[in-house]
Amino acid sequence: MNPERGPDRRELFLSVLSGTPSKDIPVFLRDLTLGLDALSVETNAVFGAKYDAKLSAACVLELQKRIGHDAVVGCIHTYSLEAFGGTTVYPANGIPYLSDPPFANIDQMYGYVPEDICDELLKGMRESYRIVRRKAPHLAEIMNIGGPMNTAGNLRGLETLMMDIILNPDLVSELMEFSEGIMKSTAEYIGADCADAVFLAAASDNPDMLGLEDFMRISLPGIKNMTNFCHGMGLPIIFHPHGLFSTEDRKEVLRASLNTGVDGFQFAEDNVPSGILKETSGKCCVLGGLDAFNALLLGPEERINRSVNSLLDSLFGEDYIMTCSCSLNRGVPIENVRTMMDATRAYCGRRA
Repeated sequence: MNPERGPDRRELFLSVLSGTPSKDIPVFLRDLTLGLDALSVETNAVFGAKYDAKLSAACVLELQKRIGHDAVVGCIHTYSLEAFGGTTVYPANGIPYLSDPPFANIDQMYGYVPEDICDELLKGMRESYRIVRRKAPHLAEIMNIGGPMNTAGNLRGLETLMMDIILNPDLVSELMEFSEGIMKSTAEYIGADCADAVFLAAASDNPDMLGLEDFMRISLPGIKNMTNFCHGMGLPIIFHPHGLFSTEDRKEVLRASLNTGVDGFQFAEDNVPSGILKETSGKCCVLGGLDAFNALLLGPEERINRSVNSLLDSLFGEDYIMTCSCSLNRGVPIENVRTMMDATRAYCGRRA
């Protein structure tokens, strides 16, 4: 823990997420695998024959110690679907990736139920969440779950799913229902006892990719159902779709997204904060920040500082949580992330 930050970072994060702006802007890094670099361990050291929950938690906490952010994902994360017959590859110094979608042959779907996601791998990730909660109760702990299209795309293969949308809409409905079941089962299994909020990682829930009508017709019902489910668990929920939402021609799509009842909306790359704020202000916490690739991966320090200052000129004083444009994975220079953190704290100190 960074002593100058004080003990109440979890409370600050949840307060801002619930609609109370702060001049002390909380920072959330959706740190899925970057913690592996913090301890210089190989990816397959965590994802071995058995998921190493203790090592996972140690990686999460070491990265937080070095950066000082206020909210963490409670495990080194993967969207593995091995529970349904898929194959995930764990490169020694790379990021886990799904090499064989389990339902490429759709007949395979009918041999499983969504609750099968609660396998030994998820059990290990759940234990990592619990260790992080015990060792760092002052931090907000965020449960990372794939969004509806993300999950369905991983199950079926994204290109195949896109063809299904055109050629077999009834099948898509079945897949989305199955995906929603996985999302709910995951949230319930990890549990509200060690997570403070749910984050829906939804890069494929994307109006640029799906088209505006299909985004609202296919993705948003699942977001609304998941929001209601998480609220029933007592957990706020953050929605992070990719795609453009900040322009005037997308305001109805953004409004429809917020009308699902989500507590936080994280914008991705290429969105203008002022355009997002036109709809979120007073309705929903906004998250977002530096481009994870073009700024944080590539740097340099001067560019990161300029980007932080420009961003906060628009968002300071709003119901805002600082993060970057998407998840952080191993390979992003930790010193660049620390620069982003330091620039954020310096800006807040000048405006306090």
